[in-house]
Amino acid sequence: MEAYNRAKIQHHCSPYTMAAPTLPQPTQDLPPALRSLRSILFRFTVAPALALALILGVVFTLQQMHDRRQLLLSHGRASAEQLAELIELSGGQPAKLRMEWLHRSLLALTLEKDMVRSVQIYSSEAAAGKPLDPDTGLRLLAGVGPRPRERISARDIHGREAFIFETHESLQILQPLRGEVPSCWIAIELHRPYFLVGTYQVVLIGLLGLIVCTLAAFVWSIFLSERFAHSLARLGKIIEAIGLGQFDKRAEETDTRELNVLAQQINEMAEKLSAHQEEYKASLLQSMEDLRQSLDSMEEQNIELELAHKKALEASQIKSDFLANTSHEIRTPLNGIIGFTNLLLKTAIDELQQDYLQTILRSSENLLTTINDILDFSRIESGNLVLDHIPLDLGQLLEETLQILAPFAYEHHLELVPLIDTQLPQTLVGDPLRIKQILTNLVGNAVRSSEHGNIPVRLSVQNNKDSELMVRISVTDLGNRIDEERRRELQQLLGGKGREQCRQISSSGLGLAIARSLVERMRGSIGIDEAAGGGCTYWVHLPLLLERNRTLLVRERFPGCRILIADPNRMTRTQVAQLLKYWEVAAIELADTDTLQPAIEQMWRHDALPDAVIIDTAIADPGDTSDRGDFELFVETVQQLVDTYQCRVIVQGSPVELRRCYEQLRTRVLTFLGKPVTRDNLLRALKRVAPQQSPNQSRANGIHSIPPWRTAPRILAVDDHQANRLLVSELLRTQGVEAALAASGGEALELWQRARDQGEPFDLIFMDIQMPGMDGLEATRLIRERESESQDYSARIPIIALTAHAGAEEKARLLSAGLDDYLSKPVSETQLSHMIKRWMKILTPAAPQKQKPPSHRLVDIGKSLQLSNNSAHLARDMLKMLIKGLVADERELNRLNAAGDHRGLFELVHRIHGGCCYCGVPRLQEATKRLQEELRPLWKQKTAEINQDSVEAVVQEIRALREWASEQNLDVLFGLDDSAGEQAELPIEVPSPAPEKAATGTHPP
Repeated sequence: MEAYNRAKIQHHCSPYTMAAPTLPQPTQDLPPALRSLRSILFRFTVAPALALALILGVVFTLQQMHDRRQLLLSHGRASAEQLAELIELSGGQPAKLRMEWLHRSLLALTLEKDMVRSVQIYSSEAAAGKPLDPDTGLRLLAGVGPRPRERISARDIHGREAFIFETHESLQILQPLRGEVPSCWIAIELHRPYFLVGTYQVVLIGLLGLIVCTLAAFVWSIFLSERFAHSLARLGKIIEAIGLGQFDKRAEETDTRELNVLAQQINEMAEKLSAHQEEYKASLLQSMEDLRQSLDSMEEQNIELELAHKKALEASQIKSDFLANTSHEIRTPLNGIIGFTNLLLKTAIDELQQDYLQTILRSSENLLTTINDILDFSRIESGNLVLDHIPLDLGQLLEETLQILAPFAYEHHLELVPLIDTQLPQTLVGDPLRIKQILTNLVGNAVRSSEHGNIPVRLSVQNNKDSELMVRISVTDLGNRIDEERRRELQQLLGGKGREQCRQISSSGLGLAIARSLVERMRGSIGIDEAAGGGCTYWVHLPLLLERNRTLLVRERFPGCRILIADPNRMTRTQVAQLLKYWEVAAIELADTDTLQPAIEQMWRHDALPDAVIIDTAIADPGDTSDRGDFELFVETVQQLVDTYQCRVIVQGSPVELRRCYEQLRTRVLTFLGKPVTRDNLLRALKRVAPQQSPNQSRANGIHSIPPWRTAPRILAVDDHQANRLLVSELLRTQGVEAALAASGGEALELWQRARDQGEPFDLIFMDIQMPGMDGLEATRLIRERESESQDYSARIPIIALTAHAGAEEKARLLSAGLDDYLSKPVSETQLSHMIKRWMKILTPAAPQKQKPPSHRLVDIGKSLQLSNNSAHLARDMLKMLIKGLVADERELNRLNAAGDHRGLFELVHRIHGGCCYCGVPRLQEATKRLQEELRPLWKQKTAEINQDSVEAVVQEIRALREWASEQNLDVLFGLDDSAGEQAELPIEVPSPAPEKAATGTHPP
């Protein structure tokens, strides 16, 4: 063994040989972030010389320009003064001789002075027969040379001293003649080219000097760079050789002190590396021996771990069975409690009773959320979490969550304020229980981190696609009850530090960890940002689907209605005002009693009282409403508004405060409005203020009107629990459906057979699963067998499972056993309505009357598995490939049909039919087969007519299959747990048709 180890060491290179990088040659390209030695030397030699030469050249040029200008101006002034002296000396001569002498003097001046362009003499006084120029206000006495480029006017002449008149085109010296008031002026225009030519000469000399200095500095930098680069290149080759394992190489000494020190250090490094290599060979031999011993012990540990793993799997299975049974036993009574509480809330009850019922409902839903938290945490750890896709009202979900957490917030003197975007649709599709868990964890954590103030919870729409809506939920805390270390832990947790850290933090951190996992399962994102003024904002982005069968609701409108809001809390006051504005109600906002009474009195005097006054219980003393005196002041204020000013009052406050003043004010006020203020409660109070203006009196509690089916469907509801049977019956009755009830699977089978024999079959069955005697699965199996044995080609009845189990394996088992869909208890009226509308639409497709309705299922999971040799992954992938190409196939089918292309249409239908033969889609397979047989004899005949009924049947089946795929999770249907990617828990995406050129699609071979 030792000889073998030595051979291995000799065979391999040393670690220094393997790890040493190859140094780049000086001529090789360097990374963009590095600069060569030449560029550095050029920068520190050429650049300073160039900058110095440039500065000196500019200074020299400016100085020369200034001197030449001063010279030009001094010559001009001297000429003007000389000419003025000559004119004064000729004052005693006759006028004619004087003018002749003046002309000769001017001419001599212009000829002698090459800097003078022209000379003019002006007078500001008119003479006989010689008036002033109307444009300039001056009279020209004499002049020599060309006309000045810029004429001088009387307003330009001022003072008794000579001055300079300069414009962009002309430079003139004006000299007044002596006198008490100068009336004559001499204007000498100077020659600008004299000044410009000198300037150009100076600039040229400066440029030549700059070029000479630059060339000299460039040559000097090249000399220095070549000298140092050559020395460094030699050292680089030595280092490269050492990196390749040649430790005997040594660097030569140079005449430069710094480079000589570097060469000595390189030589010392080579000696140390040589010594370390010998030590490494010895340690490697020892390490290999230790490794052999470790492998032996590791093999023994693996055997022990495998045994422990089997025991852990058994314990996990026992835990899962216990949680599933516990969930079933608790969900069954909760279904009756929540359902009948909702029904009782729709009856005529007073505000206090309604508050009690809502407390029962919120507590039951909170218990359901706690159960889901326990189950979800277990499923998240095992990777088996499955999300529901059912209709939900996200705004109402947020308000219910805040009402549940409100008592906890009031203990810390906090107000939970829901701020909901008015653009949010009424109904979306998602998992309401999991979204409620996310909201509960975020808001609960914000309450634990804050004290004395407001916690706004904002719900807004980010962007809207064809069938998906991106929703943002944000919760802002005050941060005055949490330290910086705790805040950093939460930021790291939401940043995704893994499951191990979740076990090391407190319960609030664990709740955020569960929320993060749920958001990631929903393809969303979660994070935390610093809020203005302290605190943090926890935000969540969730993509939710738009409900296909949703009914558009008419918005409530109250035009002309005026409401006064008296609330010291600006945020809650703004929330109520925004809701009133959405319903076209004019809102008047006041903050305290000092402004409330004068405002009401002024409105009363002008006969302009509002329709109602919403007054908060904290209006008496915003700091503390618990004091007895403050409470009595509030009651007196309300009584004064009612008795003195005849105002209709709505009292707003927390449930505790409302119960405190209920007995004293219940006969005097219009209604009570609990906080947090919800849209439904505020709208209900508003309808009591102005009931004659509300256009939608039939709508209650956000439930849609009766579904738009032509005739009421016949539905059979099966459940062994009497309360659940009664609840389903009542929920269906509110939607105009009278349901037949059965207490067991055997009774359900008997009722189904009897209705079928009488020619009045049921349209839909809601089937409970866990029942004594014949359970729901056995009853479904017998129904499917009798359907297949019968020669009657009537439509296959949809069976919807009502189950208290919500696991992935349970859902896959139900759908594989012949059921078409499932609802998890407790069920709501909205879920039942959505399920009926969905399956009634599939039962009555818009197909031509001439075609016999298909007798097969839309998708047969069992047949798909059979065609793929019972390979669930292969069956799922084949079905996905088929559905993915249906969008392009439908577009191409319509185009070929419109163009009358028989051959292209036959080839397309033949290809779709071939893909259907490998997937369990019997209805589409039958429709394509029928159309293919009709097109076979026609594909060579361009003038033959195509049976449009068969084409339309194929199109309808394609659309039905696409709609089915958009609402299903294929991984769950095939019983797969693909935890490798988060797409495994999501429904298949079916893109909408695009206006581009149609593609041929993708199908299985």
